[in-house]
Amino acid sequence: MLLNKEFYLYFPEEHEILIKFKKYEIRKFFDGQIQFTQNEMQSIQQFKQKYQVQKEDSFILRMLYATKFKFEKCLEAIKNYDEWRQSLDPKVNPILLKQGVIYMHGRDNRFRPILVVNAQKVAGVKDLDLLLQSMTLFLDYVLYNCMLPGQIESWIVIMDLGGLGIMGLPKQDLYRIMNYLSSNYRSRMHKCYVINCNKTLSITWAMIKTFLEDITVNKILFESCPISLLQYANPSQLEKKYGGIANDKSDNFWPPQEISPNYQIAVDQIKLIDSLTYVELFKQGKLIKNLVCQELIKLQQLQQNSEQIKQQQKSEDDFQSCEEDNDL
Repeated sequence: MLLNKEFYLYFPEEHEILIKFKKYEIRKFFDGQIQFTQNEMQSIQQFKQKYQVQKEDSFILRMLYATKFKFEKCLEAIKNYDEWRQSLDPKVNPILLKQGVIYMHGRDNRFRPILVVNAQKVAGVKDLDLLLQSMTLFLDYVLYNCMLPGQIESWIVIMDLGGLGIMGLPKQDLYRIMNYLSSNYRSRMHKCYVINCNKTLSITWAMIKTFLEDITVNKILFESCPISLLQYANPSQLEKKYGGIANDKSDNFWPPQEISPNYQIAVDQIKLIDSLTYVELFKQGKLIKNLVCQELIKLQQLQQNSEQIKQQQKSEDDFQSCEEDNDL
């Protein structure tokens, strides 16, 4: 797993979990230690009772948010998701991932993975089904090896169009890809930076976004380079071509790997709990739904054992000293 001990010590604050945007409430975290509101719990129970759905509450709530709490649409979305999962080929050749069609490069200061999609390479793929299967292999790997329930639940996307214009983009394929990802990876995209696009595409986007929901539009930014991402990511996490200081990646795209141990930025320092507090949360059963860092637990136990040995040794030394005084 690509999970440093530091990641386990980050827990989102209340204002990061449920965000108000215009007339909407956007939930950013669903799993692990996350608590739901009374209204959310009521909707979950009503849905489960009505359709006898045997799913985790967090999964149901994720689907409810995606379908605007419309029960029939939510049920259909869950059925489609289950059918999709059952249809997946477990033996996908990662050749496209090795070519860098999509790859991970760094994290922001809240440890969200930064994923890069190379649209030029996407346009060159003739077998769309293989492409979608490859993306599933990649995203599932990131989801289960680079993220933490209740702590790191979303990713950032850099969509590099490489100067492709409208005619150079396989529109039907891109639509199918976006629909595929949005349907099967609900509430996972934190931001999407669409970069290196020509002026024609920017004008087209200005027209298209009038038909999209404000929430979706707010997540997608068109920039020549994702400079605004540097407000939330250490420069060491980004390639030079994207405004960072890391070397541009030309190989070793798969499997994902960490780029730098430097994640924080001066203007937006996040709060991390200490390892002792983490162990206490574990002992109190508050991490029962989280992915637990056994290394932190063992380290703290070793430290406690060491302290106990020192105290015991001190007591024995004090006792010995006391006996010697009595002999005198």
